[in-house]
Amino acid sequence: MRSALIVGTGCVGTSVALALRAAGVTVHLADGDRNALRVAVSLGAGSAEPPAAPPDVAVLDVPPDDVAPTLGRLQKTGAARSYTDVAGIKLRPQREALRASCDMTRYVGGHPMAEPEHAGALAAREDLLRDRPWALTPTEATGTRALNDVLELVALCGATPVLVDAARHDDIVARTIQLPYLLKELMSEDAAVRHPLADRGLPPARPAHPAPEPWGALLAGNADAVLRHLGALDAGIHEAMAALEPFASAEAGTGTGLGTETETETETETETETDAERAAPALRRLHALLARGAERPAPTPVRAVGTVAVTVRDAPGELARLFADVAAEGVSVRDVAIEHGPDHLLGTAELLVGPALAAELAAALRARGWPARLARSAPVRPDPLKELT
Repeated sequence: MRSALIVGTGCVGTSVALALRAAGVTVHLADGDRNALRVAVSLGAGSAEPPAAPPDVAVLDVPPDDVAPTLGRLQKTGAARSYTDVAGIKLRPQREALRASCDMTRYVGGHPMAEPEHAGALAAREDLLRDRPWALTPTEATGTRALNDVLELVALCGATPVLVDAARHDDIVARTIQLPYLLKELMSEDAAVRHPLADRGLPPARPAHPAPEPWGALLAGNADAVLRHLGALDAGIHEAMAALEPFASAEAGTGTGLGTETETETETETETETDAERAAPALRRLHALLARGAERPAPTPVRAVGTVAVTVRDAPGELARLFADVAAEGVSVRDVAIEHGPDHLLGTAELLVGPALAAELAAALRARGWPARLARSAPVRPDPLKELT
């Protein structure tokens, strides 16, 4: 990769720019906010001058609702060869891009899974995305060249690409990121969490994000998945309430008052059930509720795969050349892991393919001059999507 265009100089976009610059890529920056653009340029993230020729990749660091309009506008002007974005949800921008007749062969949805402490270019870091999972959501229409370009972009930022369906990505994000944030916000309305006792070793009520506006757009854009998980949580909460209700004190006006006894009850205890006996069924129900999580089966493993490890020079265009050679062999890569060497001269790309194809692909790549070897033979791996969390 020789050049890139970063549209939007927020924390993630500027961090991508800084990482690319450190890798020797020429970076051009664009942002409707002139002050934000000026800050990013002053940090050395790139040039505010428009590129003389279309860059290899354009990265859109814009809100989810702006992804499709921005993509369409850039593609009409031929702003870049390939396009990706860094929005926190993927399905809605993908659908809107389709409705807007964007060229989906040259677009790959993306979401670097990093948690910046603040917004804006001043919070950007060259290593923000290093060793972090980077979700990529190609579709059946995605071209090989676009996917290769974006995979190289991810590698240059030091991140690990995770290929995932857009709907699956949004479901994971809703359950593991957005729902916890929403619950923390709801709980923060309670004065109890502002009590000094709540500060003793407890996590902050809010995640490290500066304002609710970006979260509002993300939650609204992913409403179907968030509502689905909220509904499941609501059912679980009501079940927990029902399990706890028998133990609530009678003085509180709820429950049956198990654990409390009157003088009359004490006198006749030998003739009736004791509190412990009456509480036993409710206690078993509560124990069963708590044990359910531990008994929940592990995520369904993905299909067996074979892994081909290829040594790659840490130089512009090498990763794209590798994927072009893999595509020329007609092999579909299910997942990719990229490990950078300590000297940043050589790295290892692990290509996960069908078990019957691994040995054949390794031999074909060696014939093309790649140092390739069969690393593992048909392991059954846990769902790699859990890395997104």
